[in-house]
Amino acid sequence: MDIELEVKNLTSKDEKQAQKAARLLLDSGDAEMYRALVQKSSFLFDFVKQNVNKRLSAALNEKNYKNLFKFLKTYSPDYEDFIASSLAKYADEDLTDEIFELLQNGTESEKIYAAKYFSYIPDTIAAESLSDYAFSDNEALAFNAAQALGKMDSKDSFEKAMSMLKEDDDFKKLEAVKFLVAYGDKNAVLPVLEALKSSAMPENIAGELPFLEPLAEIIENRPTELALHCVYYILSGLTEILPLAQVFDFELYDVLSGLIEKNKTEKNSQISAVLLKSLSQFSTICEIESYTFDEDKNTKQELNAIYDLLKNQPAQFWNEQKSLILNELEQDRIRVLQALGIISEFKPENAYEHLKKLLAADDEIVLCETVSALKSTGRLRDVSKDEILAKIKSENIKAIILNMFVLT
Repeated sequence: MDIELEVKNLTSKDEKQAQKAARLLLDSGDAEMYRALVQKSSFLFDFVKQNVNKRLSAALNEKNYKNLFKFLKTYSPDYEDFIASSLAKYADEDLTDEIFELLQNGTESEKIYAAKYFSYIPDTIAAESLSDYAFSDNEALAFNAAQALGKMDSKDSFEKAMSMLKEDDDFKKLEAVKFLVAYGDKNAVLPVLEALKSSAMPENIAGELPFLEPLAEIIENRPTELALHCVYYILSGLTEILPLAQVFDFELYDVLSGLIEKNKTEKNSQISAVLLKSLSQFSTICEIESYTFDEDKNTKQELNAIYDLLKNQPAQFWNEQKSLILNELEQDRIRVLQALGIISEFKPENAYEHLKKLLAADDEIVLCETVSALKSTGRLRDVSKDEILAKIKSENIKAIILNMFVLT
């Protein structure tokens, strides 16, 4: 068999040749051909991989389905659903026992497929092993195990993850969030939103949440302040933490369009902060080519559509948002810090009196960011350097503030 040729046929536009190659792969159970397909899939468009899955599904039958076991030592996220669902289609007690044995004693790749199988066949015989893997360092194994436990409605593992949300360790907190998203119980949404606000990794947590509940539903159904924090941190995480292609998953065009319309009547200063943050982020993403150089055509079009939505709002609308955001300086520390960064960029009129009030704060980070905002708005000369520095104990922050005054 010419493996390279057969894989090429399987992924080609020639449907007749592709179907023939799919039958060959499944009828022969050739592990080398499957491995070659997995390796090639890294370079294939999603629609091509979708076609391959359809062809394999059409070629599957009761005579060849057991050949899928020969593929389990090579893990692929592109074909795991096909393999697991196909095995589940022919599930019986013996088959489930065989897969349970792989879950316990197989290779890591076999365990990942086995865990996915139990999300289709939620036999509680696997619950204990799945609980052991649900917080694995291997993200695919952890996700599949958590998803299967969710199908089994395993309350012990759910409660364990909920308690982990209260950990001081932010990595543990994020691990819990990933479990809860895979588990799929929307009762976790509010506790995760609350954990987001106290986390040092809010962008990571925010980026997970829309896979548990759509972002538009979070805004509609959850406390407004927490929901808007989620949107803000998603925007903040784009490019550096969250892939740009996830604008589709987050449905950001519709979300931002809804917030624009909402704030034409509600005049909510936190929405203003989110909208100004979005304008800042998408102007950077779309105007600096290096951010989108490696993105596909559809992602680039969506990013530009979002940017067009934002920048085409009337100047009066944006002037109103810049005015409204000054009210954020009277909110809690997180919202104040978010607003200060935005004020430094957009330099709203009448910011000085609002910023000057913050100089009475004892929080050194807030003081430092206030000085930065005053400098950006051209009003740093109007405040006392010595009075500010007298409140600062951190030598590093003191040096940063002093430098801003020197360069003024």
